Amino acid sequence: MKVTVRDFEIFKNLDVNVILAYLQKNGWQEHSRIYDNKGAIWVKKNDAGEAFDIGLPLTREFADYPARMGDAVKKLELTEKRSQLDILSDLITCLENTEIQGFVVKCDREVGEEIGKVVMMGFVVGKLQKIYLELPENDLILAQKAYQERIPVTCGGDFVKEGGYFVGKTLREFALMDQE
Repeated sequence: MKVTVRDFEIFKNLDVNVILAYLQKNGWQEHSRIYDNKGAIWVKKNDAGEAFDIGLPLTREFADYPARMGDAVKKLELTEKRSQLDILSDLITCLENTEIQGFVVKCDREVGEEIGKVVMMGFVVGKLQKIYLELPENDLILAQKAYQERIPVTCGGDFVKEGGYFVGKTLREFALMDQE
C-alpha cells in the first residue's frame, strides 16, 4: 500500500540541515544554488541511470516551505523506492506540540526520587517508536496503572529524537485513553 503524507505540519517541522545531511549520505550532489542562496538544486542518478533532482529551500522564510519539503519527500520516495513514512521516520528529529498515543512498556522510579522514568511504544509518523518520558508522581501513578492493566495512554508535548528513539520534552496532558 502506498501512503501519501499530506500533513503540512509534519513538513513544516522538517529541519533542512537534517535533509541536507541525508542527501549527502545517500549519494545526492548539490548542483546549484538559487534565489540568492536561499534554495538549492540537488541531483542524483539511480542504478538504472535515470536522473532525479530535488529543489530544496534552505530557509523557512518561504511561505511554501512545507509544500517544497513535501515535494522533496515525494521525490525521495520515487528515487529510493521506499515509502514516505519510512523516509520521514529517518528525517524527523523534532515534533512540537504533538500528541502521541501508545502503551507503557516500562515504569521506574528510584527510591526517594519525585520523578519517574517511563518508556512507551507509540506511533510517530506511522512508525512504531520507543519514547522516553520523565513524569511527576501523579502522572507516574497513571503510567503504572496503564502498564499493569495494558491500558493505552496519550501524551502531549514536544518530542525530540535522540539516537534511535524520541524523548518527551515539556510534557503535558499524560492520560489514560478511554476504554469503550
